[in-house]
Amino acid sequence: MREAGLSRPEAGLDPRLTANGAPKAPKEEEECHVSQKLAVLQEESLKPIKEDLAEWIARTLGIEITTDNFLEILDNGVHLCNLAKIIQGKAEECVMDGSYTEPLPKVSLKYRNNATSGSWFARDNTANFLKWCKAFGMADDQMFETEYLVSHTGEKSVLMTILELARIGYKFGLDPPNLIRMEKEIEKEEEVVEVKPAKPSGLDAEVIPIATAENIFDLDAEVRRIAFLCKCHDHVKKLGDGKYLIFGKVVQIRFLKNRHLMVRVGGGWDTLENYLIHHRPVEVFEHKRLVPGEPHDVGNKYLYFKSKYKSHAQVASEHNGHVH
Repeated sequence: MREAGLSRPEAGLDPRLTANGAPKAPKEEEECHVSQKLAVLQEESLKPIKEDLAEWIARTLGIEITTDNFLEILDNGVHLCNLAKIIQGKAEECVMDGSYTEPLPKVSLKYRNNATSGSWFARDNTANFLKWCKAFGMADDQMFETEYLVSHTGEKSVLMTILELARIGYKFGLDPPNLIRMEKEIEKEEEVVEVKPAKPSGLDAEVIPIATAENIFDLDAEVRRIAFLCKCHDHVKKLGDGKYLIFGKVVQIRFLKNRHLMVRVGGGWDTLENYLIHHRPVEVFEHKRLVPGEPHDVGNKYLYFKSKYKSHAQVASEHNGHVH
């Protein structure tokens, strides 16, 4: 006879049940639901970046890699070391032809081509790759932890590191991913002395054109459509081609492969929908507290608490409403 905890096949698998098969408390179940929705949101926001990097790696190394097998192909560290080796070769060429005059770091990149996934050699390859990255100027906060790749536990960090690796490669003449190409275009535009921008125009039209084969290249139409879907159109204003004011902050938006709207955020990228969902302000709540010993009509008898961003529960709940 099976033990009680193992007699129910759904125990430990059904998110509504605890490890021993008992129903979760309402609050615990809600937290689990929120966590699942947030994981879906992050996966969707990372997909365009992973797609772009997979195409870049496939083109650079001549291997088959897609968004579906991304971590499985890279988790032994071999292909990442191969990328680093190619970039180092490009760097040495730049020094020889005089296009790069600074001294290159003296780092030897050793790795095992036959390392198997999850093995000690896979970890050693990955650690050596990260050591190379640091030698070539990558900051600690731009590099993933070895276990994130080997155990597939930190995909976002892995993607950000590879994106930074592509930036290093571009510096030495390696053909970059589309995201890096867009970054450089934005940097060039910002270097140009701009004419005083026109007064921002609100996105208050009642009918928003849906992206079709005829207008898919119309970035503004797609920005307007997503802004209305996220109920954020009052907070999104166009300043110029690809430049928008969103929640009071100026951001650059670009089409990635004519499929994904990407927002330039700090040193990285985010999908427009994910950016809007996570930065949309919520109501300002007013709390009243009577201060002992103070008259009822004094001006400081109110305390104001302003919630600038939505809670995780609100984000997950509203996203659930979008997709179903």
